[in-house]
Amino acid sequence: MSHRYFQIHGAEAISDDLLLIHDFMKQEVSDNANPLAPVVHWRNDLDRGGNTVRICTWDRAGLFGKIAGSLSAIGLNILSAQIFTRADGVALDSYFVTDARTGTLATTDQREKFEKLLTRVLGGEEVDLAGLIARQKISQTPYQAYAGDHIPTQILFDNEASETRTLIEVETEDRVGVLYAIVQTLAELDLNITAARICTEKGAAIDTFYVHEVDDGKILSPERQHQVARQLRRAIQALEKNA
Repeated sequence: MSHRYFQIHGAEAISDDLLLIHDFMKQEVSDNANPLAPVVHWRNDLDRGGNTVRICTWDRAGLFGKIAGSLSAIGLNILSAQIFTRADGVALDSYFVTDARTGTLATTDQREKFEKLLTRVLGGEEVDLAGLIARQKISQTPYQAYAGDHIPTQILFDNEASETRTLIEVETEDRVGVLYAIVQTLAELDLNITAARICTEKGAAIDTFYVHEVDDGKILSPERQHQVARQLRRAIQALEKNA
């Protein structure tokens, strides 16, 4: 694992991840194993009023978006996320989520639906995640509900924070499906995400992505940066229209 993983994880979290990896590897050697199926662990976080969802599977193109989309598609709001990939290709992703309608713990039904949906998506089945998210029809974001106002979208590019990657920070109003919309847009623009920090504060989604072009380079030209920002804004605005 990367140095950053050990910087931000304590002993208990590392122990939980080792157990998760053990369960995944045990599944992989089972006679009836589906090699593309993930292993999912849920934990109730009563102090924070939500659930931590830990997912272990093989890394593959678009994995981040497929997980985020599956969570949103069954009505869960992603408040934070951490994604890591080991050198052997095993991905360890962690998401903190709440029920988008109640702002509380995910229901048993939502947990079961998510695991079934994610297994289908990672197994290669064509699933219209965007359509499923649109059907959730969460009419107001938490920020609107309490403040009656909107948070403007801001998109920043930083080529100094990393020697090899461009940092893209997107700050916008939190809503169901916003992370999926951002990640899918970056994928459609042929940008690869190598690391991400996802958090939500007072109704604002503040998401940071370390990305590179297909040739492994940074996003250096102003024209390319404008293209990326324009497409991200369109994707976020589309969510507002569908709300």
